[in-house]
Parts: sequence; structure tokens; C-alpha cells
Amino acid sequence: MKSIKLLAMIIAYSVFFNICNAKENFLWDDYLQDATQVNSPIEYIGAYNKYSAINPNLKIMLRDFGDINKTKKDINYTLKKYGIQVLNGKDVYNVLRTAVPLQSNVDLALLYHDEDILAFRIRELSTVNYIKIPFKRNRVSAFLYNIKNNNFTEIPVILSDSEDGDEKTDLLMGDQVTYDAKKGQYTYLANVKTYTNGKVSPFKAVFNINLKCISLTLGCETIGVLKATKSN
Repeated sequence: MKSIKLLAMIIAYSVFFNICNAKENFLWDDYLQDATQVNSPIEYIGAYNKYSAINPNLKIMLRDFGDINKTKKDINYTLKKYGIQVLNGKDVYNVLRTAVPLQSNVDLALLYHDEDILAFRIRELSTVNYIKIPFKRNRVSAFLYNIKNNNFTEIPVILSDSEDGDEKTDLLMGDQVTYDAKKGQYTYLANVKTYTNGKVSPFKAVFNINLKCISLTLGCETIGVLKATKSN
């Protein structure tokens, strides 16, 4: 009798594992998406739960983790949880997990990649409307992800809130990542327009291949090297 129960438990566990595994594999292994990448490599980069393939063993996805209900000072509101996941070989890694107001546009852009580093940028344009005086928020961060060891660094570029009922925020006017082979350094360069005076200023960050910060407009002490967590 015990043997029968044990066998039933093994079968049930096997079925459950295979179903979950199949769902996860389907999320990252879609022949239609793979085929699209050949002619349009950034076709799905800004869509939730659609990956962009750098190569068959390296893919990146803007992942929707669902909504979460919150309460603050007797005000009920809902946030959207999302993240950035990277399929590196056979494993999926979480590089970012965060939440934004429901009224948000989240944009993911690929900036650079080679055999060692994958660089991308996330931009959130949100309306924070669960407070007495709603405001606009523009948040921009760039990421350098080390493909070999799954380490990464996040570069905070813009965190700008509108003021006095005005919906203007600082804006990203363009950015890029370049690699200097002689120095072995990666440079992130962006142009940021400040809404208060309309001026466009450069934002620059320089790193070595191990993601050690060499120089940064806001100072290297504001960032560090983190470990991407393996997804369950």
C-alpha cells in the first residue's frame, strides 16, 4: 500500500514538474519569435513576455509579474510588477524586479553586446495618481550584464518628477554604449535634457570588463556590482 502511494506521489510530482517546465520553455522557445529575430532583431524588445534573441543561447525579456494591490493612508491603489530576465545558456536570470503605477509605459532598449557584456536600458514614464496631487515621473537606468558570470551593474541616469501640476520632467535625448578594446573599457554616454532650463547635458559612465566603475558623472560611490538571481 505504501509503495502504491509513493508511486502515485512520484507520478504527480513528475507531471507537475513537466507542466511547469513546459510553460517556462515555451516562454523562451518560440519558433515564430526566433524567426522574426532574423529580419527584425528588436521586434519584441518592448513587449511584455516577448523575448528578443541576441543569439540562440542569449535572450532578454521584459517580464510581466502581475499586479499588486497596495494601501497608503487609506488610499487603495494597484501597481504593476515587472522585471528584466535574461536567458543565458539553459538558465534564466532576474536582473531587475520592480513595480510601477498602472499608468506607465515601460521601454526596454538594447544598447550593445559582445561575447562578454550585454548592455541595455530601461525607461519608465509613469503617472503617480494615488496621492492628493498626481505627478509625472521619468526614470531611466542603464545596465551592463556580464554574460560569463551573471554579474551586472545598474547605472541610474534619470529620476525626475514633475512639479506644481506641470507634467514636464527631465528627458533622455539619446544614449549609447561603446567599447574601447585598447583600454578594455565600456562607456555609457547619454544626453539628458533638464526641464527647468531646457539645457542638454552629457551623462557619462566608464567601466572595465569586470564592471568596476572607472568614472561616473554622479560619482562611482553610488553604484556597485550585483549578482543576477537564477529564476525559479
